[in-house]
Amino acid sequence: MAAVLVEYLDDSEPLTFDDVSAQCRIEDDDERDFIEHIVIPGARQAAESKSGAAIRRARYIERRERFPSGAFSLSVGQVLRVESVEVRTACGQLATLAASTYELVQLGRESLLAPLGECQWPDAAAVTITYQAGIDLSRFPSVRSWMLLAAAWAYDQRELFAKGQAVAAMPGGYADTLLAPICVPMRF
Repeated sequence: MAAVLVEYLDDSEPLTFDDVSAQCRIEDDDERDFIEHIVIPGARQAAESKSGAAIRRARYIERRERFPSGAFSLSVGQVLRVESVEVRTACGQLATLAASTYELVQLGRESLLAPLGECQWPDAAAVTITYQAGIDLSRFPSVRSWMLLAAAWAYDQRELFAKGQAVAAMPGGYADTLLAPICVPMRF
């Protein structure tokens, strides 16, 4: 039950060339293309993968076989809003649930979809949830710091990227604690 990224809803990555060049003490534009197209998206994607949360604002679609009982976690953390919940019945009929029948519940690092009030989830052969997720980096400065550390690490490893060699994993420890405010709890 993983969500699929459909499209980004903003025009730029959360870090800029100037951010990374200041972090890495780069004084010229010679590697601008590499930093903007490899290092910055890679640092953001690494943060999203490690945390389970969306950083760059995007639209996601999540498909489930049926509703679980009660509230349930959405696959991606930091959901901003649910756009639609579509239900396909066993007979193949498609219906969109009214927004007044469910609510998005934010639990800090995790986002839940819950039936509202006395409402119950309908019987469904398939459920498709479309939602937007992403963070405001000004609310999570440690996440921005983690991405800058990841970008500096990737920049230092640039020779390995150019040669197509295997790259050692970025060291964790202290750096990983910077992502803690948005890390989605493990689910079994």
